[in-house]
Amino acid sequence: MSYQFYKVLHLLGLMLLFFGFGGLLIAAYAKVELKKPARIMGFVTHGIGLLLILVSGFGMAARLGLVSGLPAWVQAKIGIWVLLGIGISLVKRKGYIGWPVAILLWGLGTSAAFIAVNKPF
Repeated sequence: MSYQFYKVLHLLGLMLLFFGFGGLLIAAYAKVELKKPARIMGFVTHGIGLLLILVSGFGMAARLGLVSGLPAWVQAKIGIWVLLGIGISLVKRKGYIGWPVAILLWGLGTSAAFIAVNKPF
């Protein structure tokens, strides 16, 4: 598959990830108890987004010829991916505080984008 295909898949995963975060975060901040199907939808979109990001990220790395040794910027993005994966538990347990959690998640996403575009290290 082409680099462009993996890039589109990566962006789809990013949209799904933040879609899941957003749904659960808004409900927690508004102190609304979501029904089980809605809660499950938030967790599932988060998980599918993470999976798509991981698979497409490694696909793009393979297309760039980075399989033998991952540079530091790829390792940093994997670290951010892990933090975003753990972030769903923060939303579930502390989502009621709202903006600080949202800003933290946006900051992680922005950091990943900055690292991918600029490859600073």
